[in-house]
Amino acid sequence: MPRLTPFPASTPAPLDRQSVATLAAAEAVLAQLSGRAPLRIESVSVADGPAVRYALTPDVNAMRTNRGLMEDVVMAALAAPVTAAMLELPHLAGTRDPRALLEAALTEPEEREILDAYLAVLMARTRVSLRRAWAEIGVVAAGLQEHGTLDAQAVQYRMACAQGIRGTLLN
Repeated sequence: MPRLTPFPASTPAPLDRQSVATLAAAEAVLAQLSGRAPLRIESVSVADGPAVRYALTPDVNAMRTNRGLMEDVVMAALAAPVTAAMLELPHLAGTRDPRALLEAALTEPEEREILDAYLAVLMARTRVSLRRAWAEIGVVAAGLQEHGTLDAQAVQYRMACAQGIRGTLLN
């Protein structure tokens, strides 16, 4: 009797440059829109996958005392995975782990019990923010495709251009 061997596990196809640029741009744009210190970016690059470099590391104690800050930091960390899900792309690990950030910031046992539900709410809010900022994400992604790396000033400039175009078209 012939012996059947299983097919090797399929590996997801590598992302094209446009997809990688969109994922990186999503995180960079949401971080820039918040205006909070731990979300100030130094640069964003697509050289070795989407990578956003931040100027500061989030202070867990500050996140524990300021819920708005915590939610903004977690939502920026969720931007790339949520964008990947929206575009039906394979999930890539982001620069910061949103679950670990949320876990570190929550101190009450009752809050830790509903961590998954809280994360789901933040994912939904991230989706809404991404949809609202899609024009900015597209313009920043185009810049990343062209240049490979953008500094914070280049990201801000492209976001302002997209916002100006949208404002002109809507008025």
